[in-house]
Amino acid sequence: MKNSNLSERIEETFIENNNVPLSYNELVNELHLVRREKSLLAETLQAMIAEGILVKKNRKFRLALNPEQQKKETDEKVAHPRLLEGIFDATPLARDLSYAFVRTEQGDFYVNAEDTLNAYHNDVVLIEPHFRKGKPDYAIVRKIIKRANETMTGDIRESGSGTFFISINPKIHNWIEVSELNGAKEGDKVVLQVTNWGSPLMGKMPVGKVIEILGPSGDPDVELLAVIRQYNLPLQFPDIVLAEMEEIEETISDQEVAHRLDLRNILTFTIDPASAKDFDDAISVERINQGWRLYVHIADVAHYVKPESATFSEALKRGNSFYFPKKVIPMLPEKLSNKVCSLRPNEDKLAMSVITDFNQQGRIMRQRLEASVIRSDFRLNYNQVDELFEGKKTEFPLELTETLLSARKLSSLLTAKRLKEGYIFFDLPELEYEYDDEGFLKRFTLAEETESHKLIENFMLVANECIATKLSKLAPATIYRIHEDPDWEKIERLIELLSYYGISFYEKENLNASIQYLLHSLPTPEHHKVFEPIILRSMKKAKYSTEHIRHFGLGMETYTHFTSPIRRLCDLVIHHLSKTYILKNSKIQFDYSQLKYFASVASEQELQADQSERDIEHYFSMTYMKKFIGESFSGIVMSAKNDRLIIRLDQIPINAVLMVTEFPPGRWIFLDRQMRFINEDNRDYFQLMDKVMVNIMEVSDDIYLELKSGKESHRHFQFQPSNTNSYNNDKKIRKSRKGKNRFEVDYKFRDKNYGHSNERYRG
Repeated sequence: MKNSNLSERIEETFIENNNVPLSYNELVNELHLVRREKSLLAETLQAMIAEGILVKKNRKFRLALNPEQQKKETDEKVAHPRLLEGIFDATPLARDLSYAFVRTEQGDFYVNAEDTLNAYHNDVVLIEPHFRKGKPDYAIVRKIIKRANETMTGDIRESGSGTFFISINPKIHNWIEVSELNGAKEGDKVVLQVTNWGSPLMGKMPVGKVIEILGPSGDPDVELLAVIRQYNLPLQFPDIVLAEMEEIEETISDQEVAHRLDLRNILTFTIDPASAKDFDDAISVERINQGWRLYVHIADVAHYVKPESATFSEALKRGNSFYFPKKVIPMLPEKLSNKVCSLRPNEDKLAMSVITDFNQQGRIMRQRLEASVIRSDFRLNYNQVDELFEGKKTEFPLELTETLLSARKLSSLLTAKRLKEGYIFFDLPELEYEYDDEGFLKRFTLAEETESHKLIENFMLVANECIATKLSKLAPATIYRIHEDPDWEKIERLIELLSYYGISFYEKENLNASIQYLLHSLPTPEHHKVFEPIILRSMKKAKYSTEHIRHFGLGMETYTHFTSPIRRLCDLVIHHLSKTYILKNSKIQFDYSQLKYFASVASEQELQADQSERDIEHYFSMTYMKKFIGESFSGIVMSAKNDRLIIRLDQIPINAVLMVTEFPPGRWIFLDRQMRFINEDNRDYFQLMDKVMVNIMEVSDDIYLELKSGKESHRHFQFQPSNTNSYNNDKKIRKSRKGKNRFEVDYKFRDKNYGHSNERYRG
């Protein structure tokens, strides 16, 4: 619901700022909101977008433009009609290279360092583009439209020429001169506000002032706080949300039970990581008529979190939960996430239960959704269930043991069915991080997907697909989890690369089957280790959308997220839609523009969660690896870029880099399409799957290697190149057939230490 007073203030703010796009946090600062008002902002913005007052692009809001305003804004583009807007990518500059890129809707443009003005990573810029043969070539930055970061977190460093700030973001390619320390000293982690962006052409550095001291650099809690500040993540819930929590009853009334299907007397259990604290799904499995009845029970969060509440507005801002070492920033307050909605054992809970009947071949015969009340009997973890599946002795009661073994049989049938329908399974072990009591990284481990993970994944997929299919037929609009077709150009380039390394790509009935066969046919564990990530990178990433697009990786025509409403915004919205259009026991509705906005927020916040979690893992990984400087390791070449090889160390499962400057003497040429370096002087080469012996030379923003001396420092991978791309019956997959070769996917992953298998495509 729109707050009229706040809406007027928002409009006035944009008018006063010449309609410069502003992020949510920038609006909070500009409007000087009190805590009570902050909870209304997200909902008001959503309503203003729905009414056409505001538009949103690149996570920024601004007033929708009338023709006169549109003319004013495009004056500069009219003066130079070929100017394009884009996002500045400073990744190469941060690697001390003399160029950058600008990402635009027409493609990526190369920019010489001298033509970048004073742009920084992710700034919105206006460029003068140049094309070659109709494709983007190079560009000159003509104007900085909007800064990505007015504040940054980083370290204070003293040098002979002054005091400087170094951002924790490795893509901020310059040091920043500090004009006001405000009590900070060398070695402190701080928040800095940039007051002058400087001018490279004039030889002037950017300048900023310290606005917050976070603590000493190197302290695990301080480093974590720095990442949280960098991404502007909320650490506290507003008072109005906490006040709403006080009103929530922890007990379930008899009246509420009377309106629900009572499933408290059937055997029910949860399976999660041992460290999990919130349990938003439970399962029950019964044998019926030589088949099965599967119950997937999902916490009924929507019963407690209504769209008009401050709690829903806060969930909309957060989009999902964020998981860090020793720290969780939840989407919902703890009373809901860990208590009232968490399906803890031996407690009555409200649930939404997807009930599916299967025949003995694992074929779905009937499905329905019920509002239910359940009581979990057992809280199990993956390791316990895997021990049972491995034939080890457990202390499980006989009924639980028989139920788990029966569920295992059903899961195996579902796996076979998924593969037949086009599910693409990447057997990539997940890198897990184990921390000590002080918060420092203790070790890396590789976690293989086990039968218990597959069981839960299969059952959650059944529930998600069921709800998506029903809503696609009953609701005027909904949110889907989509994974779009791979770009054909990427597939062709992948086929070319594989062919060079002797790996044939065979045409099957569709692209899903072709990739399945390709993954299955990789001949050795080393091939799987090197080429599966490359194949995965040729895919797109999954996202949320109101468009009904097939999910490539899962091989599903219709898919959504329903099973994690405690920690994902999309699932909470889908629960409300399910109550209205499937159960028909609610009158809550969202229009198309609202759902489109929810999908956008959920996708953006998912990316932010991924990046912030990677950032903190990267910091602790680098800290951990510093103790190995000077030590020797063996490794395998995983990938190659124009200035480096990516090496996976054998003894510690982490990637490191061997820069071309550390290669043996010679004139090294990089062959991009083969991921291969050749020495023109003696025809020596480096390529994928080569084995190397290296020393760790330096650990800073990455792990830098040098080759060990001696003949055994480098062994070439031997293979038989394919003469051509191989296809069954000598038929080549043609781009014109892509309608028949239906591509779509949401690659499964294991949620680090907080959930179970799910789908998130990492193309």
